Amino acid sequence: MPIIDFTNPIYVVVALVLVILCAFLANQYKKNTIPCIVLLVFLTILVGHTIELSALEDTANMTAFAVSIAVDEIFIFVSFLMFIWLDKIQVEASKTTKGGKKSKDAKKEEKVIEKDGLDVLWKKI
Repeated sequence: MPIIDFTNPIYVVVALVLVILCAFLANQYKKNTIPCIVLLVFLTILVGHTIELSALEDTANMTAFAVSIAVDEIFIFVSFLMFIWLDKIQVEASKTTKGGKKSKDAKKEEKVIEKDGLDVLWKKI
């Protein structure tokens, strides 16, 4: 059996609650580093599951590993979408000040922001 067994519904619910809480926290602070950490955690869990699967001697637990790896990939996809969404929020928050007007620093950095990050992707979407 995998160490973090996503065939058990309790593990899935706990992971889902933690991802939602991290998304809420990141949205409150307007930072995309929290979803990046969540993404790296799920990538690490995926690597752990594949290492456990490669060291598996009997095929009785093969389905548990397959389900766990599939759930890992779903959480990775969700956390990546969360990262992109919060990156857009962070860029929009950095362009404006409290009054809704653009600050002088934001006007100067606007050219840099358009060339860096995911702003190019958001313009195409």
